[in-house]
Amino acid sequence: MKVNNIQNYNCYNNSFQKARSGVSQNKSQNNPSFKGDMMINFWDAVARGGFAASFTIQDMTGTNFPRTWQALQRNKDITGENNYKAAAEVAIREFLTGPSMCIIPMFVLALSKKYAGSANDVPLDNIESFADQMKIVLENTPSNNPGLNFDKSKPVNMAKGVKQRFYERMFALSLNEKLTDGMEPSDNAKKLAGMLIDYDNAPKRGVLKQFFDKNITEKTTDGSGRVKGTVIKAKDQIFDEIIGFYTDAKKTVSDDFGSLVTTDLNGTLKGKNSMVSLVKDFSNFGNDVQKTMIKKVPKSGSVSIANLEPGGFMENFKKCRVGSKFLTNVLMVILTGLFMMNIPKLYTLHKTNPETDAFRNKEGEVVRADK
Repeated sequence: MKVNNIQNYNCYNNSFQKARSGVSQNKSQNNPSFKGDMMINFWDAVARGGFAASFTIQDMTGTNFPRTWQALQRNKDITGENNYKAAAEVAIREFLTGPSMCIIPMFVLALSKKYAGSANDVPLDNIESFADQMKIVLENTPSNNPGLNFDKSKPVNMAKGVKQRFYERMFALSLNEKLTDGMEPSDNAKKLAGMLIDYDNAPKRGVLKQFFDKNITEKTTDGSGRVKGTVIKAKDQIFDEIIGFYTDAKKTVSDDFGSLVTTDLNGTLKGKNSMVSLVKDFSNFGNDVQKTMIKKVPKSGSVSIANLEPGGFMENFKKCRVGSKFLTNVLMVILTGLFMMNIPKLYTLHKTNPETDAFRNKEGEVVRADK
């Protein structure tokens, strides 16, 4: 079962995006009528949570609760009582198995992103492709990036500029633009890049704020000493706007509406990816390169060709991230497998199986029900 129906609606419905961005004069006319429904908001929040949230919710509602309920009723027609022992064991087993398959990999990935770089959240194949595109940005050749003059005496500003140009290039490729012979990214690509920069700097909404679709407010002073709440956009809100703007821009360059949110970045990827995942990949990769560039700055505060040679820098970066990504994937499998192997020790609460106790004699042997 696919639960991100509302997310898909957000991608294709331009009027919804206009309502979210304040363009529409009448919000009630452009927002879908079911937006306020609690269940719709719930599944919309689940969709924003990604695969882990989707899998966990589906696993609980589709298997965990039904199986626990069945265990509670096991042999009630024989004993006349609820089988609480069986229900307890089944609940422990089910509620540990499903969520742990997501929580453990997420925990490993979170540590990997924190200590090895956010590019570890990017698929292996994409890391290599993105590194090649970033290398083109850094090479600063007129045929690819005319007028790309970064101030190397200010490494932080340079790193931000490199990330900006990387985003512009990636969005241009996703819109099937050709960036040869000195061609600049389109205004749409630059607009999308600016929106992604805003996404990088925006705060996150908590689970409850997302569920109830509440805005984040920033406390400010109006000069009289009074504190007012200024509404600011959260990451998920800006993300929705990026996807909405992208699909609108894609419609102007492609008549294949069935693949509005999929792209192979003009052939630079091995296969088509969804922009819903690619936008986050752009962000994770771009931010990682930016932080790594700043770390490479010598104590003098300048970035020299010697310590930031484009080819060598990106090749080293690519090797490090591909290696750490591979180790991250291996650790996910190993740690999840080890935990799964020990789950039976956690849910085995009784010497016998509570689900067959109704058929045991005084000696504890299982016998036929009619004996």
